[in-house]
Amino acid sequence: SAASDVYKRQEVKAVVALKPDAKVTAEELQSFCKDRLAAYKYPRIFEFRDTLPKGSTGKILKRELRDASA
Repeated sequence: SAASDVYKRQEVKAVVALKPDAKVTAEELQSFCKDRLAAYKYPRIFEFRDTLPKGSTGKILKRELRDASA
């Protein structure tokens, strides 16, 4: 079906907010994930941000991240 075709073409993306003193590259993160996750689960795309959107309770607003990526 068309819906499953779209789902199969999706890639895993990680949105990352590093601590101010952290210095990590996308390649280092990808290597870290490859060692610990199944091949279909590790992120192919890394997006670095200064902060992540959070709600009043402090939870990350995943819907805002998805909408921003779309």
